[in-house]
Amino acid sequence: MLDLNVYGFSYHPDQEAVHRLHLDNQVNPGLGLHYELANDPRGITFAEVGMYQDSGRNLAKFAALGYQFKLGESWRIGAAAALFDSKTYNGGAAFVGMVPLVTYDFGPVKLNAVYFPKVAQYNEIAAYGFYISIPLGKRTPESGQKQ
Repeated sequence: MLDLNVYGFSYHPDQEAVHRLHLDNQVNPGLGLHYELANDPRGITFAEVGMYQDSGRNLAKFAALGYQFKLGESWRIGAAAALFDSKTYNGGAAFVGMVPLVTYDFGPVKLNAVYFPKVAQYNEIAAYGFYISIPLGKRTPESGQKQ
């Protein structure tokens, strides 16, 4: 299954620090692709690539591999190991980090939330990110699964 990710918003709990460091951009437009490598009753293994305007108003590019456990019919929780590249993070040098991810599947769209923790020089300010995923396949009535 292939999804189109439409990136959009972030929230930074430490508002004073984001204003002081000029990392206060909370509208983060961008696009990406999410591909399910495996989907079984327990969870989903996926790969994802994308780019978006980050909190420092720079272009952030990433590629990730991850896994999400299924919690009922609609909820998923997991994480991805991601390679990031942006002038905003890690002094502009690419790096690999873990990104927790929660998804709620509405059917026609998925709502996703990620957390970028504050980690030494890699990411100076913690942030939550929010985006939607639009399935590029369709559900079959018999299986309820997307094709």
